[in-house]
Amino acid sequence: MNQLKWIVVSTAFLLTIPSVIVYGQNGPKQQDAASKINIETLACRYLLKLRDKDKEATLVYFHGFLSGKNNELTVDIVKLDEISEKVIDYCIDNPNDSLLKIFEQYRNN
Repeated sequence: MNQLKWIVVSTAFLLTIPSVIVYGQNGPKQQDAASKINIETLACRYLLKLRDKDKEATLVYFHGFLSGKNNELTVDIVKLDEISEKVIDYCIDNPNDSLLKIFEQYRNN
């Protein structure tokens, strides 16, 4: 559980680094389409193919995204960990389903 807390804090910091790197190298650069991800159309398959640390960061990102969207200022770490496990289990059986919709489904239950 301490690891999840550390991941939440570090992910918030790490998510800002790519934009700083792109902007910091002689001003803003246009990124090509291959480096962009649309989270509305991202399938469960994407999550399942990630390495462990990237998978954890993605799970934390989605939890953070939905917490922000719902104006939640507190989080139940144990509940989020349980939701992450349910999302992964669901995705194993349904790799083509929308990852965002699955997160929304389990976060709203």
